[in-house]
Amino acid sequence: MTSLTQWQQQVSNWHNHRKHDQVDELEKLVNEAPEDIWGPELSLEQSQALGCWLDSCARMYKHYLEQGEEEQAYGYLCLAQARLQHVVSRAEVDQNIRMCCCRKLEQITVLIIEFCQARSDLHWKRELSDQIESHVKFLTLFPLNEAPIPVLKPCSKKNTEA
Repeated sequence: MTSLTQWQQQVSNWHNHRKHDQVDELEKLVNEAPEDIWGPELSLEQSQALGCWLDSCARMYKHYLEQGEEEQAYGYLCLAQARLQHVVSRAEVDQNIRMCCCRKLEQITVLIIEFCQARSDLHWKRELSDQIESHVKFLTLFPLNEAPIPVLKPCSKKNTEA
C-alpha cells in the first residue's frame, strides 16, 4: 500500500467515524500529508489525494471560521495557497497537475480576497493589500492562463552558403 493510499484511507476514516467538530486528527492529516500529493508524477491516486487534501483544508477553514477563530481559519486558506503556488512553480511537476493547481489557486485567491474584504480591521486591510501585491508578483513569474511553452526540438545544422 502506498503512502498516498494509506493517507487517503485515514482521511476517509475520519469522515466516516468522527464528528466534524473533532478536527484534531484531520488537522494532523492535513499538516502531515505525503509529498507524493504534490507530484511530480500524475496518477489517479495522486489526483484524488490532492482533491482530498484541498477538501480537508476547506473543512479546517470552515471549522475555525464557525468557532470564531479567524486567524486559524485564514491560516488554512494561506496553507492551501502556499502549497498550490509551490506546485505551480516547480517545472518538474506534470503539466496536468500544475494546470489543475492553477485553477484551484485562482479559487483560493478569490476566497482569501473575499475573506479579507469582509473584515473591517486595519490588519485585514493591510493583509488584503499584501495578498493582492503578492498574487500579482506570482502571476508575473507564473502566468496561470497562458498555454504551456512547447518543448523545442534542436534545429539541425544546414549548410546555408549562398
